Amino acid sequence: MINRIGVISDTHGFFDERIAELFAGVSLILHAGDVGSDHILERLSHLAPVCAVRGNVDADGSCATLPESVQIIVSGYTIFMTHIFNLPEDGPSPDLPDPAPDVAIFGHSHKQCHLNREDTLYLNPASAGRQRFTNPRSLIILSVDSDSLEAWLVAL
Repeated sequence: MINRIGVISDTHGFFDERIAELFAGVSLILHAGDVGSDHILERLSHLAPVCAVRGNVDADGSCATLPESVQIIVSGYTIFMTHIFNLPEDGPSPDLPDPAPDVAIFGHSHKQCHLNREDTLYLNPASAGRQRFTNPRSLIILSVDSDSLEAWLVAL
């Protein structure tokens, strides 16, 4: 069975209506922090179950009680998610749990990342919130089944 997972970050309290269309049919939504408002998690939960982590702006309401990081298993693949993550130039990151996960999801920088290094797929969907900086706004669709793991950046 293929699991389609919606990956989003840095909404900063803004829900782009295109998210509902792009995440139609996903079985899970992962929010990599800087949610910005409880209503974001509520809106996302109408689309699919949501797993979220706390970002540096998540100081109020239920967002303030979100965990700093999570690790889940989907179709046998380990997925680690946190908000602030330092991706090293070479080799595995010291910020990863041991053993290293199959997927590491993070946010914060508002910069897209889709990088496979030493058997870990590093993903940053960039920002789904209002346009800030010059980085593109986007999210990720992650397809997971027992035989494969694929991710696509999707522009907002």
